[in-house]
Amino acid sequence: MTEFPIELKTFYDSIENLSSLSTWRIMREIKPSQRIEGDWEDKLITERKALNYNINKGLLVTNSQVIDSKGEVANINLEDKDLDYLKIRLAETKNIWLKARYAHLLWQETKHNKYAETAIDNYIININNIKGEEADQLPIILSAILYISKKSKKRIDNAKETALTLINDLPIWIKSNILNAILDNNILSKDDLNQIAADLPSWTENKNVTSYFFNKNKLETGIRLYNSLELPLNNLYALLAKNEDLILEEHPEDTDFVKFTTIGTKAKYLRLAGKTDEAEENLKEYNRLKQTVKLGHFRWQLGDKETEMLNEYLNMKSEVILNMPSEGILAFFSVNEDILVDPTENKENAKKSIKESVAHLFNTSVFDINSNFKNLKDSDKIDKEIIQNYAISHGVKCSSLFLKVLVDGILTGKLNYYKIFEYLETYTWYGTKFKRGMTDNEIDQNSTWLTMLAPGIHNLFAQFELSVLMNTNKINNFILAMDSLTIKFEGALRDFILLSGGNTSTSKRGEIQEQLLEELLDNPTTKKYFTQKDIELFKYTFTSKGKNLRNNIAHSFLQFSDYKFESISLVFFCILRLGKYTFEEKALNQPEGL
Repeated sequence: MTEFPIELKTFYDSIENLSSLSTWRIMREIKPSQRIEGDWEDKLITERKALNYNINKGLLVTNSQVIDSKGEVANINLEDKDLDYLKIRLAETKNIWLKARYAHLLWQETKHNKYAETAIDNYIININNIKGEEADQLPIILSAILYISKKSKKRIDNAKETALTLINDLPIWIKSNILNAILDNNILSKDDLNQIAADLPSWTENKNVTSYFFNKNKLETGIRLYNSLELPLNNLYALLAKNEDLILEEHPEDTDFVKFTTIGTKAKYLRLAGKTDEAEENLKEYNRLKQTVKLGHFRWQLGDKETEMLNEYLNMKSEVILNMPSEGILAFFSVNEDILVDPTENKENAKKSIKESVAHLFNTSVFDINSNFKNLKDSDKIDKEIIQNYAISHGVKCSSLFLKVLVDGILTGKLNYYKIFEYLETYTWYGTKFKRGMTDNEIDQNSTWLTMLAPGIHNLFAQFELSVLMNTNKINNFILAMDSLTIKFEGALRDFILLSGGNTSTSKRGEIQEQLLEELLDNPTTKKYFTQKDIELFKYTFTSKGKNLRNNIAHSFLQFSDYKFESISLVFFCILRLGKYTFEEKALNQPEGL
């Protein structure tokens, strides 16, 4: 390759001098480049493409994905000219990390094993040169070595030696991450794994409470290893029970809620360890603490027997549903009425609860999401009870089943973004093209509501797959998906009403305005096509009659911890329910049931 232009010298010097293996640090170290016309601009783009990959269980996965106007995932792929450039850079660069990265990409794209060997050799050099403050990168680099070696059948002995050296020589705190990398792409012999299993119990420390989470992580990884080797788990569960003592030492007071829950967890581990007598003693203590513990807030859980019964029901019901084709699974949750809470029955139960309790004798105060204080009137107490009853009933009747089917469906490949997109496009009104009004243009004529919903749905499943299937994300991040789909729900409902021949305009203070979400949910057209159960579900999810997600998201009231999988799955469930109609002829404004 000819000498790079002076305008790009700073950029190329910065990548040649990269010393970090962390993606975040690398992006900070790389210098910006000037715009330059012609062939060199293409080379620069290729270089930035190559730097925009992360190692995920050994595979280099690009961060750059976009959704096109049809809702389809458009990856930024490497072209032939990109590969030609990377081959030249691989020969020229002196940077070991870049050599490994270029060779890894070339092997993935071309499947030429000479690049596999180059990638493995340079990744091993990187491991040997890694600095102490970047030790967290070791499992990531090891995963690439093992993945490439396993798939290409090259440098097997080198990869094994590297894995065994790391698992044996590294400090205890990182061993579980190394073991997970080994198990993800295992090439070790059964004897090697048995030796690791024999050593694993010694990885725990009982010095102070800071060791608690490290110990738990190591032992849970050990369970994965022992299961693969079909070894008994008693010893590991006994160590998990002992590990709970670190928490108990820090929380000696009988009124402490942490002590109460920890005793229960310890009893569970002791029973799994086969230590029945000790487990019974802990359960006695657990029941004694029920009478003394002081709770900052109330949390109710099913007992063991009730939990077992619920799990048996969920397993039986979900198995039947998951035996359906993908479109059948989605249609079940789109149209089935039996799984929804009956709002009339729920309201009567709430009133009965309040009447038969002593709640009406006391003043009740609540805090909203922003910790603003409010004293409840009697009518407010009933409304609060209605919402609480609905949450419990929905959790038992619908949410638990939907979550189980959704999770199992994703893990088994029955549900993914592509299958959901195809279902929504084929069987719902979201794929309908229609004129949007005076501002309509050619782009909008070719788009549908599925175009608007697709980015949020794609992000939801991408986040889930990254965190669970690929075990990459340490913290789920459903912010983008939940914000997008929640806000889009209101617009989708408005357009459904218009497509059905309804009216969404209202007069307020002498001015014509669009109805707000609460008004749309009480719109005559909404009531015509959606059942009372559906509408109550929508109100519970998006308005102050429940979780109030529409308002809280619009005003950024939610904290990071509020963006839970349970919440985004509830929003997605509402999207399915809203889309359960289609149009027989797209030129007509008459919906037809599925």
